[in-house]
Amino acid sequence: MGSYRMCVCFTRKFRPTEAGPPSDVKDAFVKYADGGSQMTAEQLRKFLVEVQGSGSSIEEPERIVEQVLQKRHHIAKFTRQTLTLDDFHHYLFSADLNPPIGDQVLVFKLVPASVWLLINCPRS
Repeated sequence: MGSYRMCVCFTRKFRPTEAGPPSDVKDAFVKYADGGSQMTAEQLRKFLVEVQGSGSSIEEPERIVEQVLQKRHHIAKFTRQTLTLDDFHHYLFSADLNPPIGDQVLVFKLVPASVWLLINCPRS
């Protein structure tokens, strides 16, 4: 935010406070980390399958853990391969790592074009 000089003797610095994870993120982390303080790639895979509905193999959560650690902790990526609560919160709300909408295009080939236009055109 900024710093202010007070009484010419000292400078008071104000830092912006970062909001912590919401309670539902904390609850999900505790549930899928089995009550621990670290979440492994296997536990993250279980979360991805059950909550987010993505049928993933073990390679995808390992890649996600590596990317989160690389973005958030430049030194810790060499020492551990697990996520903390803050790392999990960062992953869930990161547009790069966890986009809100999938990048696959759905094509409906079973519906005739006239029906498709009736369904998808704006009603005026």
